[in-house]
Amino acid sequence: MKITFLVYNIYGMGGTVRTVANTANYFASKNYTVEIISIRRTSEKPLFKLNPKIKLTPLFDARKGKLFGKNTPGYKRFIKQMLLNIPSFLIDKNEDLYKMFNLFLDLKLIKTIKKVKKGVFITTIPSFNVLSTKYSNNDVIKVGQEHKFFDAHANSLQRKIKKHYKNLDAITCLTEADKADYENVLGGGSVKLYKIENATHIPEESAKLENKQVIAAGRFSHEKGYDLLIQAFSKVMKQYPDWKLKIFGTGEELGDLRSLIFEEKAYNNIYLMPKTDNIIKEMANSSIYALSSRRESFGMVIIEAMSVGVPCVSFACTGPREVISDYEDGILVEEGNVEELAKGLLTLIESESLRKKLGKKAKENVERYTFNVVGEKWESLIQDQIAQKSF
Repeated sequence: MKITFLVYNIYGMGGTVRTVANTANYFASKNYTVEIISIRRTSEKPLFKLNPKIKLTPLFDARKGKLFGKNTPGYKRFIKQMLLNIPSFLIDKNEDLYKMFNLFLDLKLIKTIKKVKKGVFITTIPSFNVLSTKYSNNDVIKVGQEHKFFDAHANSLQRKIKKHYKNLDAITCLTEADKADYENVLGGGSVKLYKIENATHIPEESAKLENKQVIAAGRFSHEKGYDLLIQAFSKVMKQYPDWKLKIFGTGEELGDLRSLIFEEKAYNNIYLMPKTDNIIKEMANSSIYALSSRRESFGMVIIEAMSVGVPCVSFACTGPREVISDYEDGILVEEGNVEELAKGLLTLIESESLRKKLGKKAKENVERYTFNVVGEKWESLIQDQIAQKSF
């Protein structure tokens, strides 16, 4: 059985990239034939380690100097450049990465999707899910992944979801709340919905939780709420000036976040760090994970922190509410409330015993997000869909 993934950039960072890498590695370890089709290629190797048996197929090499081959004729260069300058007709304008698509990639996408002749085709954003329903071979098992709750999508995407998702074979959601939401939206059509969480591996090591460091990681975007975290930690550092906050990532809000740190005079305590290919190591050297997202369907970083026994203080968004048990393996606070986020951090800073108690329980509870459990859910989905296709 062949498993094919379609992702935006397997060479980049982010929760979806980590999830695809982990899931692809799982399938490869189970002797599936695995291919990852990546719209863009931005580096020599993927940030996250992949099983060498996995085939990588980038559609567009975005690395410097790779736009054209050395012997590409002038007229082909002209045509490609022209197509690259025309906005995409296939990708919805409200997708987060819409501006990174163009007519050249549209044509490559259609051609590539049509080439997938068998097995399971897993798509990872709404526009890819929709394209799968339009251009995939009838014999292919079409699985659309949803990483957001329905209302988090713009109206144009919501309309496309209602119209086209019923033509998928299966949809995976991250939480029970999301699954129920999409079942309601799709009105009980033939497409089957599954709750399949993001999965991780549990490292042998555990954080000692003695370093005076709080950590966060992800895209520097409005949705991730790092401006709120900076405001909260600015309150914390006034009481505990020896504690530090490190935020790992990159994104469009880098400049704004840097300015906010200077405005809060927090430059000796809050550090914006470049993205890393070993966030687990950074987590293991920290004592608290902070999640400040304005919206979060799941929170891959939460389970990664839990996997090394680091307790999380998080806004009580939909996803974190299903992952974290308040004051059992982490702390949940009111969504968007900077004061409460600061108080949650202070609670764990002031009690090493509570940190270690929650951290120990976090490492135990995160077992349900390993491939020992999640892998069986994927196997069940595949067997269900094979049976449906046979029928």
